[in-house]
Amino acid sequence: MQPAFVRFAALAATATFLMACGPSDVVGKGKLDPIEGGMPIAGVAEIIGKGPLSPLQPSDSLRLFNGFRTQIFLAGGTQYRVIWYREEAGSIEDAITRERETPILLHADTVVGRGWSFYDDKAQELGIPNPYRDRERLDSISQAQTPKT
Repeated sequence: MQPAFVRFAALAATATFLMACGPSDVVGKGKLDPIEGGMPIAGVAEIIGKGPLSPLQPSDSLRLFNGFRTQIFLAGGTQYRVIWYREEAGSIEDAITRERETPILLHADTVVGRGWSFYDDKAQELGIPNPYRDRERLDSISQAQTPKT
């Protein structure tokens, strides 16, 4: 009976490890670790370097910061900027996903925080869009509006 228990314990430990190593909360975690609240945007630019995105059209350059997608939101009369850090090449038209991007939230060109676990709560608090939560909401609305047969 002990060998079965040992196998079960090994399997449980492996499953726990794989769940912890699933889609990262922070794409580029090692690179982004030095980014802390209060850091100026110039310091962020030095750490993240040049991003993998380039404009498809001249107007797209307004949607990029140093080769990374950026979004600007107004919440409570205050401007917030999100820099979507990513390592994979792609298009500015790609959907924002947890598996591909990490949000870095700035207020007045100063870092407020980074990572999805931070952004999920802060976006809700500020009332700014959250691509992950908004997709879940739209999916549930779509399912609710689909006629039942």
